[in-house]
Amino acid sequence: MGFLAAFLRFVLVLLVVRFVGRLIAQALRRGTPPAAKPAAPPPPAVAEPLVRDRVCNTFVPRSRALRAVVGGQEEWFCSPACRDKAGARAS
Repeated sequence: MGFLAAFLRFVLVLLVVRFVGRLIAQALRRGTPPAAKPAAPPPPAVAEPLVRDRVCNTFVPRSRALRAVVGGQEEWFCSPACRDKAGARAS
């Protein structure tokens, strides 16, 4: 019977230590502010038309695209490199 009583005391002490440890950890977590989430960029207010770059086939908002004249026709490009590959002159 002495062994069983000692074992039960040991288990009880472990449970108390675990309970106190959890209380301390919880109190420490409450003291620190939660990690800030990065702010998401706001959605565009108005949908902007996209134009396709004929060199690399990417779509770019018209306000950010580079406009050039190729063979007498207006074309849109995503970057100066694509514009130069098409042999365009800036307009």
